[in-house]
Formats: sequence, structure tokens, C-alpha cells
Amino acid sequence: MSISPDRLSALRRGGTVALPQGPGAPFPGIVAHHDGPSRLRGHAPAFHEATVVRGEPASHYFRASGISACAEENGGLCTFWMGRKLAVYQITNQPLVGDDVLTPSTDANRELFGDFMGSLPHDHPDRPGKRAVVERSLGNAKFVERLEPAVRRYTADHLGRAAGRPVPLDDFTLSLTAYVDSMIPGVLDLTQRPLPEYLDSAEYGRVVRGFFDLASDVISNDNPAAMGEFDVIVPFVRELLTDNFDALADAPEFNMIRRHFTLWELPFTRRSVATLDATRIKELGTVIVATYDTTALSLMWAIGYVEATPRVKDAVVAEARRGIGPAAGTGCPYADPPPQAGATPSVIDLAVLEAVRLGGSNPSALWRRTTEPFTLRHRGHSVTVPPGTMMWLDRLQANCDPAVFPEPRRFAPANIKAIVRSDRETVSSLLSRGRYEINSFSMINADRNPRKCPGRLFSVRMQSVVLAELYGHYAVATHGTDLQLKHHAAMPRPARPGSITFLPEPGMPRDTATPREPTP
Repeated sequence: MSISPDRLSALRRGGTVALPQGPGAPFPGIVAHHDGPSRLRGHAPAFHEATVVRGEPASHYFRASGISACAEENGGLCTFWMGRKLAVYQITNQPLVGDDVLTPSTDANRELFGDFMGSLPHDHPDRPGKRAVVERSLGNAKFVERLEPAVRRYTADHLGRAAGRPVPLDDFTLSLTAYVDSMIPGVLDLTQRPLPEYLDSAEYGRVVRGFFDLASDVISNDNPAAMGEFDVIVPFVRELLTDNFDALADAPEFNMIRRHFTLWELPFTRRSVATLDATRIKELGTVIVATYDTTALSLMWAIGYVEATPRVKDAVVAEARRGIGPAAGTGCPYADPPPQAGATPSVIDLAVLEAVRLGGSNPSALWRRTTEPFTLRHRGHSVTVPPGTMMWLDRLQANCDPAVFPEPRRFAPANIKAIVRSDRETVSSLLSRGRYEINSFSMINADRNPRKCPGRLFSVRMQSVVLAELYGHYAVATHGTDLQLKHHAAMPRPARPGSITFLPEPGMPRDTATPREPTP
């Protein structure tokens, strides 16, 4: 079943259609319902077969099964049964529920992530402090801006070593991001043995590279069998702390690893590292891996989309070369300085945000469980949703809402321009908690977005700086990239990342100044 963008937009603004209802419809006449292929188990067997056995992204199942079309024709919502569990399915980025009645989708969250803030209930007394550890640095626009010279410098170092030969695109973005995050002062400070050395480890490489793929398979695909390899994160983090102990001991107190020890009221000593319990190790490991892994995945999408869209690439190259001399091959001088974090979004910022919208670094569909009854309001009606309900957000579909984005299925920075509200808009404001147009940094769109990723500003701005350095100094080409979603990957990865080759452009001067140390 399909529906035109114009009709879909009208329906989401309040148009009416006859609601499809089956014998298991929980809210007849108010919220549409989609019966599953199994009379007794709803969609559960078919969903498992599609996502776990065949490895399809969850969003693909919802579209192929007709659940997505059912929601499209009924204001962006419908219900279905996943076995004995009621599910509310959403394809719009609008808050439906408060975080106070939600809990992680699986009880395995704590086993996966330890006491990581995302695993804690909304009212846990430790949650604000844990969030502040990340948000006061990587969510602080001034702090992020002060990091940018260091990001540029270490990006240039890495590019200089990798230039001139084809490199797998996924390996390139992962190793570059892990290296830069290791080296810039005040974030991870893993300068004695940087993260890329562990990515290639036979012992730790699979989990360190695929940490969130394994976790997302457990969570979004409802597949607890994927838990098997997770405990490797404990010896990895302990070894990483031991190998980098001297560098971390000399790091600023606002270093994110040091801040965790302060939060735990533990001195940062070799004994503390050796005796740290597994729950805290997993929490710290989640923060460390999230810092580089999700940015690397988003950066892979950004490069892939820019390379697949010549007009956008031309604009990115032109902007990247402003302030560093003539654009290669054009003879056109540029004098404007590179845009900063507090400035109006640049062409490169728009391209990064557009790649986040279409690709990003969260599974294609996500869900959380309700713990208490809550009132769901839909098209002038209200119903009481019972506890234990699965609240599904189809992020892939919601980020392509034609009521919000003029070219929802195409990579076009104009889509991000469409959500800019004034000439005072910044990257930081577009990513604020109160903005719901793009969901690539939250589990679902809860009221006031209390769990929106605290490091999202750093991730987006780092990608912008990396693209400016890459396209400002190199001729770039990718080969063999397929931007369809990969199967058997819970995180949104390209079906084929292909390879990237970049060659130095002659006459492009380099900034080799030593960056100053940031302060929070």
C-alpha cells in the first residue's frame, strides 16, 4: 500500500479515513490497528524471521508488513500485537508520552551497559550527575568551539598518513574518529595507546568495533541471544585505562574518564582501576565507545551522501576551501573564516545534519516499554495505554516526514533549511532538546526529550570540521559505495561502504599551529 506525499501531509494535519480494525484492535474507532499474520501471536514470528533470521532492518519489516502504511493513512499512528505485547507504532517525530512512564526495552540493558545513564530510570538520583559528565563538555557550545582547532590538527595528522591509497570507508571513518577522540585534550586523553590500536586487536576488535551493533540487536530486534560476546568489554576497558594511566593522570579534571571516577567518589589510582567493578567498567566503556563509534558511523554516511550528490559536493568543497587560499582549479579566492559552533549553520553543517537525518547512528526503529498507564491523545480523542506496551518509533520513516521535509527521500541540505526558524538559528539550537524534527539522537520522542544524546553537538561539529579539513585540502573520491541499509546489522550501516581515496591538492596551505587547551 502506498500514499501520495500530499495526501499523507493532509492526513497528518487531521484528515480522516476509515480506521482499519481487526478482532484484536485495542482502541477501536480511535487508533488504527494492524492485524498480524499470526492470529495468536500477531507480528512476533514474522518480525523475528525478518529481522533476526533474514537480518532486515526493523523499518523494512514495518513497511513490508503494511504496518507503516496503516500508520501513514491514520495520522502517523497505529497499533499491532507483538506476541502478547501491545505495540503503539509511530512514524512522526512528535512526543506522545513522558519519560516518567518509560523504561528500557529489555531488562538486559543494565547487563549490557552497566550503570550508564541511559539504563537508569528517569528519577534515579545519579542520573543528572552522569549526564552532566558528558553534557557540560560535549554539549557545551563554547567548549566544543574551543576543541575545533585540536580536532582540525589531529584530523590533518591522520589524513596525511592515510592519503594516496584506497581505504575502506568504514575503516577510515572509524580509525580517524577514534584517533582524534583519543588525542584532543580534555575529552578522552588516551594519548599513550590511542583507540585505533584496540580496534585492530584480535582479542577486543570485534566487540570494540561492533559494540552498538551487538547491543542494538539485543534491543531493537528483541534478540537476547546476541548477549554472548558482551563481557569482553570489561577486560578491554581495564586494559585501556592501565595502558593510558599516566596520560589520564595528567589530563584535565574535566576529562570524561576522570570525571567518572570523581562521580563514583574514587581516586584515580592504579588500584582503583584494577578493582573497578564490572558494572562501572561497562558504564565507562559505553561512554568511551559512544564517543567515537556513533560519530564514525554518522561521518561514514555524510561522506557517502556528499560523494553521491555532485551539487552538494561542489558546495562543500567551495566552502571548505574558504580562508585557506584559492579553490583548486577555479582561481576563485576565498577569505571568509570557517564557520564556528555558534554561527548560522554552514553548507557543511547542513550536509552533516542531512546525513544524520537519513543515516545517522541509531537503529532504523527503536522502542521503550511503558511502566504505568498513560493517556495517549490522537486526533482529538484520548485513550489509556496500559503498562507493558511497546512504544515503537520508526525513526527511518519519521525522519522522512513529507509534512516537514520538502524532499524527504533525497539527500538535500534544503531539507534542513526547511526547519530553520530564523536567521539566529545555530547548529546548537537545531539540536536542542526542544526540537523534534529529526530523531537521530533519542530512543523515542518523549516529552522534553530528557534522554537526547548529551554529546550530539560535539558529534555534529566534529564531523563538520573533519569534512572541512578533508575537502579543503584533498581531492576525494569513493568507489563501490551502496547507501541502502545493510542487512544483519542492527545499527544503520550502508549495504556496501566501499572505499575512499584522497589525494593532496597542490597549493593548499596547512594550519600547523598548536591548539590551546580547552576549558569547560
